[in-house]
Order: sequence, then C-alpha cells, then structure tokens
Amino acid sequence: MTPKNFIVLAGITAVAVVGAIVATIIESRVGSDIQLYDEPMFPKLADCAVPVTPDGNCAKPRANDATRITYRTATETAVIEQKDGVWRYVDKYGYPVSTGNVRSVIGSIASLRKLEPKTSDAARYPSLAVEDVGPSARSREVIVEGANGERLAAVILGRASGTMQFDPLGGMYLRVAGEARSWLVRGTVVLPPSATDWMERQIVHVPGPDIKAIQVKEEGQLVLNTEKEVDPNGVSRYQLVPRDEKIQAADSAVKQVATAIVSLQFDDVRPASMVQWPEGSRELIFTTFDGLILSAEVAEIDGRTWARFKASAAPGATGMARVKQIADATTGWVFQMPTFKAPAFNRLLAELTETKAAPTTGPGAGAGGFPGVPGLPGRLTPPGATIPGLGAPIPGLGR
Repeated sequence: MTPKNFIVLAGITAVAVVGAIVATIIESRVGSDIQLYDEPMFPKLADCAVPVTPDGNCAKPRANDATRITYRTATETAVIEQKDGVWRYVDKYGYPVSTGNVRSVIGSIASLRKLEPKTSDAARYPSLAVEDVGPSARSREVIVEGANGERLAAVILGRASGTMQFDPLGGMYLRVAGEARSWLVRGTVVLPPSATDWMERQIVHVPGPDIKAIQVKEEGQLVLNTEKEVDPNGVSRYQLVPRDEKIQAADSAVKQVATAIVSLQFDDVRPASMVQWPEGSRELIFTTFDGLILSAEVAEIDGRTWARFKASAAPGATGMARVKQIADATTGWVFQMPTFKAPAFNRLLAELTETKAAPTTGPGAGAGGFPGVPGLPGRLTPPGATIPGLGAPIPGLGR
C-alpha cells in the first residue's frame, strides 16, 4: 500500500468513526422513549417584535427590546442597564459596559433551542451544574428584561454537554429559573469570566515604541525628564533632558515605566467626585510620536494603587483620535490599577537614573581597558594583591 493510499484510507476511516459516533448518539436518543425537540428555548427573545420583511427576515427581533440584565454566580452579582442608548454597570456607578458582551450574551440565549428534557430531581442538579445559584454552586443565572420590566428570559446556565461536541453550535445544560425540569439545549452561551469583565476594562493602550518621552513629577515639581533616542542600528534608549555629565537615565527602568500604559485594564472604578485625592501625588506624563500627551496621576489609597488620567494633544496632531478614545473612557473616573501594573507606576526615582560608567580609554582608564580603581591609578588590581577574606594572592598578578 502506498503512503498516499494509506493517508486516504486513514481519512475515510476517521470520517467513518466520527459518523458512527454521531449516529450512535442519535440512535440512542431516537430509540429510547425520550422525546426530542427542536424549538426556541426562549421564544420571547427569539420572536419578532414587528412583522417580517417581504424577504422573510425579521426587521426587529424581540431581543432588541432588552434593557436590563441581571447576572449572578456563587460569588458575584451584576445588574446592567441600558440608559440613553448605552449599557452601564449599575453596581459600578454606571460605568459603561461592552456592547459586544451584551449583544453576544443576549443573542446566544435567544438562539438556544430545546433538544432533550433532563432531570427534574433537585438532588441531581449539581451533576449538570443547574442548581440554584448559591454558595459553592457552579451554576450561573442570567435574567433578561425589557423596558417595562417584562421578563424575556430567566435561565440557570449549567455545564457544556460532552455528547454535543460534534455539533458546530455545541450544546449545554440549563434550567429555566423557577422550573423543575432541566434541559439539554443546542447552542452555547459564553459569559464574561467575571462581573468586572462585563465592563470596557481596557482604558488605555499605547504601545511602547509609540512613546517618545516620559516625565515624572513629584509634588508638582519635575524630577525626571527623558526622551527616547534611536541609534543608527535602530536601538532605542531613553536619555536625560538635558544631558548630565555624571548620571544618565536607567533605560531598562524607564522602559518598565512605559509598560504602565500598554494594554492597561483596571481592577475597580469609582467616580472621581467620590474619591478624596491625596495632595502631592506622583504624576507621569507620556508623550507619543503622534502628539498624544497622557497624564497619569497615581496615589496609594487603602493600600492599592489608583490612577486618574488626562489626555490631550496639540491641535492638528495625528494622535487626536487616540486622545478622544482615552478621554471617553477615563474622564470623570479614577481607577484601581492591577497589582502587576503598580510597580510600573511606582518605580522609585532613585531607580530611574544611574551613574555613568567610567571611560574605558583615556585618562583614568585602567589597564586593559578596565576602569581605574580610586587610589590605584593605571591598574585594576596591584601586583600581589589578595582577595579580602582569602589572603591568597590573585593568580598571575605579581607572582
């Protein structure tokens, strides 16, 4: 048998195996007394609010009428409402929520279709993760309501089905809130990992190569001014402005500060009006090559690093689009920074500069290009010197 024929045969065998598994699943259901369904799990969400168009499409699904979502797990609760056309997180002072998250969740719930009835025995709910939400429960509850408080869907979402893995839409177990019967449905609802993730958590994203200059102010005074320079080989390094004869910017430390505004997400948020901002806080100022000027004031509040931002740019700067994006997300709010980002905002000033290395040639240079040792001009180590604590002469020197 040629390798080509073997590959073809292997492919046919694989397809046959998959087909046999699917057929087995179907036959096991059809051959039993279980009634199979194929209808919307939540018809109120799936139905049309207005008559279909002449081409048979739904001009306005009832899912578009949703204005409120309640999300509950064993550890979290979130209430999300649509106000003035914007979805907002009620429990987080009305901070904007990702419209994409809301549409995805409501749309996927509307698309669920009944397939097979499952247990009504509450003792068996945990095996499907469809128990009532409470301490240690794995279930997740989502309630979707319309503007007048009409309940469009109330579902307790359980685990994914292992027998539906060959279906492109997948399958999962669920239970309508308040009903005893659980169901295997066709379709899958993917929820944000946590209640906080319903929000637009990324507030700033400025890639490191875009940053031209970084300044640091302490108590309103400029204490560090750096600007990026690129050598002929394309290697960038932050330099002090103006240059200093004895010290220079600690390039790696300054570049860590730059990472503070790369893909920056927050852990918590508060209206600025609710926070008593400490006086004399640190301010970091980032300037990009396209003209964005981003100010980030940081302060320690209740043991965590919080920040507030202000974005601006010179008129006509190409960075104006980025200014608007950051301003829309941050104006009027203060944000709790993730623990892993805090060191970038709080790097000690003493760590952002370093002493320049002694010259390797010319006056003061040691033998063989090593820096000279104070009091021992011209030699790194005198002949016959000993290593402190050992008492033995250094091999090859003076012996």
